[in-house]
Amino acid sequence: MIAVVKIAGKQYVAETGKNIKFLSEIESKEQKVILDQVLLIADEKKATLGNPLVKGANIEVEKISEGKDKKVLVVKHHPKKRYRRVRGHRQQYTKILIKKINEK
Repeated sequence: MIAVVKIAGKQYVAETGKNIKFLSEIESKEQKVILDQVLLIADEKKATLGNPLVKGANIEVEKISEGKDKKVLVVKHHPKKRYRRVRGHRQQYTKILIKKINEK
């Protein structure tokens, strides 16, 4: 069974037993979290499409880790003017494990 879930404004395909890494943090301090913004649930026989959300559906997940992603360098440069600025940025991420997809 797969589902499409909305996390932090982006859509991710969730499947039981898979990991998802997304560039944001979950506000909850607990390890087990329930995501309730499910847009689609599908299996081999049928698909349930939400309008915009599937009523009564949720996904049980477990936080595996939180941290910072790889550094991205932002460079400003004006040729022949001796102007160069380099900035780095590391985005926060959260890695979760999909435990169970619940329909109604």
